[in-house]
Amino acid sequence: MKPTRVLYLCKLLVISSLIAVSCKGGKTEMKPVKGVLEEAVREGVAPDIVNATLDRHVIDGNFEPILNDTVNNIHVWSLVRCDSTTSSEGFGIVVAKDGRATIFSNIRHGNTPQARYNAATGELWLTGVSIEGTGVHTERFYRIGFREEGPHYIAGTIDPYEMQQALCKELSYTVKRENITLYNGEKELTTVTNTVKDMGDFFDDALWLGEQISYNINGDTLLVLATPGVNFVTGKVLFYDDMPVVTAHVTLNADNGFTLSNINVTKASH
Repeated sequence: MKPTRVLYLCKLLVISSLIAVSCKGGKTEMKPVKGVLEEAVREGVAPDIVNATLDRHVIDGNFEPILNDTVNNIHVWSLVRCDSTTSSEGFGIVVAKDGRATIFSNIRHGNTPQARYNAATGELWLTGVSIEGTGVHTERFYRIGFREEGPHYIAGTIDPYEMQQALCKELSYTVKRENITLYNGEKELTTVTNTVKDMGDFFDDALWLGEQISYNINGDTLLVLATPGVNFVTGKVLFYDDMPVVTAHVTLNADNGFTLSNINVTKASH
């Protein structure tokens, strides 16, 4: 056999070996995290019975207090039920400052709303929920402004889609066999090892974000928490068992925009 023929066969063997490794999950190509939400999430419309209940202007046992800030004389309640048998379906917020109350019937607060008064900006920061269900909890952030006369108002909001897209721009990952490494730019955030064994290989776009986005308000600090899910070739359900929570500080801009900083990860609670 000629030397050139031997060299050609050796090259084929090397290439075949590399392809085999790649097919078994050995690729380390950097990929962006994909977004689950395809467009802005429409804010909901409260049922008529919620509006009728709120129009009574009576804070009773159907409400739960979210904030009782006696220093700044600001109080916030969420409507839990319209009567003993009718749920509010998560709709209805009442905000009172200096004795003047305003109803926000279409804010969907869900089960875990937060409210804090930011003395530096003179606004109320409030979290509501846009999407929730089994394995899904995606929140919307609100800024509530106050007037000396007239009703209080929504000064700004962060749509879940906007937050998803901002996070996806910051995050990328590599996959090597069962290990997923998450990055913020060139900074390696963490490496996790997949333990799901009955869903086949990773999907070509393995990491997706948007089903789990929430906020933590601590004084004048706003933190977003998002958990990316893993997609496999079997089915289109995202798995979160092994994934960390991505955290980032949110700085609000005057034009209702925002920027992210101090991106890091923390261990998931599950």
